Amino acid sequence: MPLSLVAVSMATSFFVFMAIGVQSAVNLRADLQRSLVSEARALSAIVTEAVRHDDVWTAYTAVNGGRYSGIEYDERESFRVVLDQYGRIFASDRPRQFPLAAALDDTPLAWLLADMTLQARGGAVSHAEWDGRQFVLLPLLSEDGQVGTLLMAGPKDAVRIRLLALLKQGLLVMIGLLAVIVPLGWAWGSRLVAPLVQLAQCMRRISQDRIEDLECPVYTGGDEIGQLGQGFRSMLEELRAKQELERQMLAQDRLAAIGRIAGGVAHEINNPLTGMLVAIDSYRQQPASARNHDKTLGLIERGLRQIQETVSALLVECRVERRDCTPDDIDDIERLLQANEAARRVALSWHNGLQAPLPLPANAVRQILLNLGLNALQAAAGSGGGSVRVDIEQSGRDLILAVSNDGEPIPQSQLEHIFEPFHTGRPGGTGLGLWITYQIVVQLGGEIEVSSDDQGTCFRAVLPLEEGAVAELAEGRR
Repeated sequence: MPLSLVAVSMATSFFVFMAIGVQSAVNLRADLQRSLVSEARALSAIVTEAVRHDDVWTAYTAVNGGRYSGIEYDERESFRVVLDQYGRIFASDRPRQFPLAAALDDTPLAWLLADMTLQARGGAVSHAEWDGRQFVLLPLLSEDGQVGTLLMAGPKDAVRIRLLALLKQGLLVMIGLLAVIVPLGWAWGSRLVAPLVQLAQCMRRISQDRIEDLECPVYTGGDEIGQLGQGFRSMLEELRAKQELERQMLAQDRLAAIGRIAGGVAHEINNPLTGMLVAIDSYRQQPASARNHDKTLGLIERGLRQIQETVSALLVECRVERRDCTPDDIDDIERLLQANEAARRVALSWHNGLQAPLPLPANAVRQILLNLGLNALQAAAGSGGGSVRVDIEQSGRDLILAVSNDGEPIPQSQLEHIFEPFHTGRPGGTGLGLWITYQIVVQLGGEIEVSSDDQGTCFRAVLPLEEGAVAELAEGRR
């Protein structure tokens, strides 16, 4: 910004300098014309009487201004020519250039004189500019009428020379002023910009550093920039308070989630444990001869396996598999869903867009599709029969799995916790199906989202393909 202030100062000085130069040229030209007219009127009385009485010497003395007749004259100087009523030279201050009794028809001034004579009809003074000179033509009038003409020319390039002198002086003055203004402007601009630069750096650090560790010594004076700094400091404090509140809320949500998970795990484990304890107690109360060892051990075994399945579901892992997912794997899930009892009351629409194996673990993709498909069938069947649509397609570097149904919409309160373990909105559900699905999708580096409204519910999972796999697939399809 200081550089901008200096540039503006220099540009302003330049334009002011040019404007003064143009105006000075106009004023110099007008001053020279007035000077020539004034001098011509002063000479006209003497020269008019000299022409009337045919007194060449008097006319010559008047226009020559007392100069010695033999002196060499400068071609750039002004000159004066007196013409008689026939247009012949009566007298001049340059007798060698304008001989006595000669006509101007043989000189370059002939056409200029003719034009000015037309303008000077009625005794008016005419002006013209030619070859870098200012010309004034004044008719010499007496009682007998016009007896002649006085032609005066100013110095050659007089306006340009005087203008250059003025511009040179003005340029020196401008340079002197800029030598003072530029350092002062730079210092003032730097002082003005420094707080803004500091404030901009602090604002840039907000997205890079932790808010609680951010220290910004911004300017907080009483002017507008200081008020801006005060506003930024207040905003920073509010951001810190907001972040702290969010941290506390997040901790509370995590504790609540842990509590729900712990409660769900306790409930899921407590049920089979209670059954096993009851079986052991019954076994002990029965006489030795009436005890059924196989029945009791079978009940305990099934209870332990149920506990094992619950814990395994919470510790789900996506093991690395070498077998890629093929179109046949996807079609297998369709047959499994068609065999489900809920599918008999629902119209299942299946669209498998895969044409070649994909570099994704087959079992993981099958598990995702199976869980989402079973949930969709149960949701559609629970509303009295409906439809389920499953779309599988590859889009660029991703595999997209979309499962939708037109059953009852999921309440917003349930959508916020739909992927949490043991959270279910269906009677008899364990609340682990979507949890497992979510864990598999995340471990594959993908994303899953759900939308639900009056038109139906849709789960959409996006699974990224492995690096280099897309290029290989594209090459294989050619």
